[in-house]
Amino acid sequence: MTPRLAAARSLAAWFAMLPLCLSGHADARSLADILKTRQLRVCIAPIHSAIAIATPKDCREQCTFSGLVWEEVQAFARNLGDVKIKALRIGWDEQFFDKNGKTDRDGSYTPQLLASGACDLYPSRLTKTAWRLKKMDFVTLFPSRMMVIAGHDWHDRLKSSAQLAGLSAAAERDTSYHTWLLEQNRTVYAANPVRIELMPTDDGLAAVDNGKVDFTMLDSDIAIWSAHHQLKHAFVAFPVGPKDEIGWAFRKEDKDLQEAVSRFFDDQRSHPDSEFNRIWKRYHGRTLTEFISLVAAVNG
Repeated sequence: MTPRLAAARSLAAWFAMLPLCLSGHADARSLADILKTRQLRVCIAPIHSAIAIATPKDCREQCTFSGLVWEEVQAFARNLGDVKIKALRIGWDEQFFDKNGKTDRDGSYTPQLLASGACDLYPSRLTKTAWRLKKMDFVTLFPSRMMVIAGHDWHDRLKSSAQLAGLSAAAERDTSYHTWLLEQNRTVYAANPVRIELMPTDDGLAAVDNGKVDFTMLDSDIAIWSAHHQLKHAFVAFPVGPKDEIGWAFRKEDKDLQEAVSRFFDDQRSHPDSEFNRIWKRYHGRTLTEFISLVAAVNG
């Protein structure tokens, strides 16, 4: 059995056991439930070090989290009052799985981790897309753009998105980057599609850095972090696609929780010395407010 097949069977088995594992919280919860139980259930997908880090490497429930998103979640929990965080480490595509452990892009349903009450929210920087809106609602934290990350061999040659046709790209399954590439291959690149290789985001960056694929894509906040901390033989080339909205995701029914998060985000963006602005300054070298201004300039 290959490691990939073993991992897939393990994940399927976990979803089969989910009703039993969640017997103590078998129903989705409202903000009132969160405040009553004094527990905020958060599912974190540490897709990249710029988002979060979970240790030990293969942990699930007993993880130690660190990183920017983890600090943001802690700040929100403190804003709610005497509320503790119960965190679950999940894979990126698990955020969209139905009750059978699969993602149906065309389907309208509540992802199982949200529907079951295992997660009250997903904070791992999700981009609002049309197919995801069939499954959950979003509260936007900041606008962004997708950035192309290319190997240095392309530094003086790759100038626009039209030149990506026919190249090879690394993308993590069910990310907004994967979605964009699939759409371009159906339309603009139909005669000469991008060769998409699905792999974890960090592996994709390494593949670009090592010259194994031509490019990958990241949201602008992660691209800035990677340029400073990670990339050695690759560079941030240019933005593609329209402006994105990135934030946290919720069950559609949880309007009270969404409103609480929206008010919290508004407060954090409006005060220069807010917790979020201080967190962003430490991790990105600029505050959240400054980053939003930067994205506005790029889109201008």
